[in-house]
Amino acid sequence: MDKLISDIINGGQITKEGALRLFDFDIEDLLYAATKIRKKYKGGKVSICSIINAKSGQCGEDCKFCAQSAFNKTEVKVYPLAEPAKIARSADKALENAACFGIVSSGNYLNEKEIGSLCEMFKSYKNVEKLSVSIGRLSDGILLKLKEAGIKKIHHNLETSGGFFPKICSTHTYNERIDTIKRAKAAGFKICAGGLFGIGETLNDRIDLAFTLKELDVESVPMNFFIPVKGTELEKAKPLSAIEILKIIAIFRIILQKQDIVICGGREVNLRDLQPMIFAAGANAIMSGGYLTTGGRDTETDLKMIEDLGLEPLRGEV
Repeated sequence: MDKLISDIINGGQITKEGALRLFDFDIEDLLYAATKIRKKYKGGKVSICSIINAKSGQCGEDCKFCAQSAFNKTEVKVYPLAEPAKIARSADKALENAACFGIVSSGNYLNEKEIGSLCEMFKSYKNVEKLSVSIGRLSDGILLKLKEAGIKKIHHNLETSGGFFPKICSTHTYNERIDTIKRAKAAGFKICAGGLFGIGETLNDRIDLAFTLKELDVESVPMNFFIPVKGTELEKAKPLSAIEILKIIAIFRIILQKQDIVICGGREVNLRDLQPMIFAAGANAIMSGGYLTTGGRDTETDLKMIEDLGLEPLRGEV
């Protein structure tokens, strides 16, 4: 393990086979390695991001884990795209403490009117450089409109490996998600792309996802940990243990040395009192203030946690 740490700290890279073996290491060794890497590339700064579920429910995609899919029978709230003024007010409040604010919509597309409404708001928003969008698949025309409106970051999760994806979603392909990321990156956007863990994927799937994100050279990697939702096909999925979650985070940091590792949905429920250990596992950013369909911890509490650990909340962009 000492040689592995030394090699990576000095710029070395781990192979897929080597990364897979890391799941057999003790958690203490993984935390030590991940902390060393995080300190080298990210120092002691931690970013907070927040989101708004700007359009909820009745999604036409059949993702087995998703509370917002029309194929699942959940009690999620359903509403159309929020008014631009409401989104702007939510962003203003969140950015009092957060470094970035994401506008997220259900579904794989927004229509032309919805895109136009958002872009008009972006053009007049004073902190538009701190906004990101997660609004499904994006045509070149939509990417151009977003760029002209001042948006600099696109969020588009891969969720899992290419091999496992067809088992959780059949209404669109993994390659479509890859294509959206590649075109957004080619258009000059920063890319935030990550995954969801605890949905039946194997250790190999987790490693494949990490290396796919590395090959795509994304800037930040949000990591979500599944909370079973009644009415979805995965409502009886067994939650991951806290130690397994910390191992996954640490291994992603060892593979993705320079990316921002953002811990998002499921951390409060699944990690409980071990939440502060995400930073020892290599994370340098968190999502705070709630998620798409579940609540979260308030940002003031998360700020206090960061400061108690001797880390520095980053007020600029992630």
